[in-house]
Amino acid sequence: MNIFILDGDSNASRAVVQSLGRKGYTCWLGATSTRHPAFASRYVAEKILYPDPMADKAAFKAWIAGFVRTHQFDLVIPTTERTLVPLHEMRADPVLAPIAAIPPPRALERSLDKEALRALATELGVPTPPSLLARSMKDLDDPRVDAWLEGGAIVVKSTKSKVWAGSSAKDFTTEIITRRDALLARVREQVAMTPVQIQPWLPGRGVGVELLVRRGEIVLSFAHERLHELPLTGGGSSYRRAIETPAAMLEDAARLARALDYHGVAMVEYRFDPETGRYWLMEVNARFWGSLPLAIFAGADFPAALVAMHLFDKRPDGPPPRTDVTARLFARDLQWTKAIVKNREGGPYLLTRPLGESLLEWSRIFTGRETWDGASLADPAPLVQEVYEAAREEFSAMGRKLRRAALLQAAQRASRQRMRELGNARRLLLLCHGNICRSAYAEARLRTDPRLAGVEVRSAGFHRAPGRKSPDHFRQVAAARGVELETHRSRIVDPEDVRWADAIVVMDQRNYDLLRELSPEALGKVVWLGSLGEGRGPEIADPYSEAPEKIAVILDQMDRCLERFADSVQAG
Repeated sequence: MNIFILDGDSNASRAVVQSLGRKGYTCWLGATSTRHPAFASRYVAEKILYPDPMADKAAFKAWIAGFVRTHQFDLVIPTTERTLVPLHEMRADPVLAPIAAIPPPRALERSLDKEALRALATELGVPTPPSLLARSMKDLDDPRVDAWLEGGAIVVKSTKSKVWAGSSAKDFTTEIITRRDALLARVREQVAMTPVQIQPWLPGRGVGVELLVRRGEIVLSFAHERLHELPLTGGGSSYRRAIETPAAMLEDAARLARALDYHGVAMVEYRFDPETGRYWLMEVNARFWGSLPLAIFAGADFPAALVAMHLFDKRPDGPPPRTDVTARLFARDLQWTKAIVKNREGGPYLLTRPLGESLLEWSRIFTGRETWDGASLADPAPLVQEVYEAAREEFSAMGRKLRRAALLQAAQRASRQRMRELGNARRLLLLCHGNICRSAYAEARLRTDPRLAGVEVRSAGFHRAPGRKSPDHFRQVAAARGVELETHRSRIVDPEDVRWADAIVVMDQRNYDLLRELSPEALGKVVWLGSLGEGRGPEIADPYSEAPEKIAVILDQMDRCLERFADSVQAG
């Protein structure tokens, strides 16, 4: 039998291919690129490229409608929402619809919409976080918003993770926010395309209850706890362990499945606080999930059971899944380890674990109670490719760091040399990325410096949206230092600015690289502002997303550098 598996660049697709290939099914694997390790599997009979549904959904729909008419498939399985949503919209297609392994229309629509799901859960008595739905910026005037911020942090998530506007889509991620100005910016970015859920941050870790549901009845279940999540504020797991399915969570999932008359696979995601024993429903993934390899390793072979249910109306049988096993996504867990090292001091909203304990856990692979996603003696190529690609990326990253260090050292030397020439500069151009924080502050400082009478000062940036204000929290910190930015509006740097300037001040390598793209000949005018400080390197960190305390530290550094800069110009 021929099975066409979509989203071949997902971790779930690799698990599906290996599961079904072992069962003797002929697996065709499709994606927008064949670089993912899943395509190295010996079980992939054909590798198919198709139009990116996130870039052009109409092109993808037209392509797959034609493709299934010229090939004989028994089942088409999407493994991410990138293809799940277009297939849902093609239910009227007489050839594709009968072979698409997707949940029923109403079940899928309510599962994909976090607010609709939350409303249903509330009706059923399933615990959900306190929530505010923002359909416009005015909804943020709700007094609960400030109360939640005062209590710690707010979680912002769009009601749909992938939102199509016309034929192209945007992927919105969940974000933890601690400042009202950052909340306003984030919601403003999203609300024009989709309503936004605002919720207070809740402690705990992710627990997934994984299901195969047959016409509203759960016929296979499994549960896992996330041990490592990336990003550290909460997200997909890179390391997880099987657990006994919590009875209350399973019952809540069963109520949802019955109410939705669900049919197919799903992962019901909860937030569980082990200190209090409380949990809350977060979302339902109405398709295969990234941690699927753990379930298969434990004995809950969801892909094989799904195919058996769809094609033969068979229920799964066999012993219950194991609960003493773990699974690791190798490349992603390396990134988790690096994130832990980088954030050794932790933070109130970071899901960290002791580094030493986590490093020792790598030895579990030798106990037989752990697997690495994609590991298979019968099909070793996918994991080999993943390890190779991870190693190559690490070596490339080391090379980039060495080249960056050399560049910054050269920038430090060149900038200090140009300080001797600044006395001839009478037209100063200050650059940062957005022209709303660093270059705006520097311009305001230098314009009011009596030592620079007769010197013209401009600032600009590379962000493609001009006319933006400086963020409220940054303006407040600057105002406390005597720098008013109320009337400042961002500008986009252009070649005329570059030609006009006698000296161009940049804040970091990103500014330098963008200036080089705009005007390579202008690099001879560049001074890195941070190079005028004492031993911190030539860069000034971007304060845009920082808390007021960190902004003050950055502005202290800038003030010291601007003092030396003004002295150098005055000396001429």
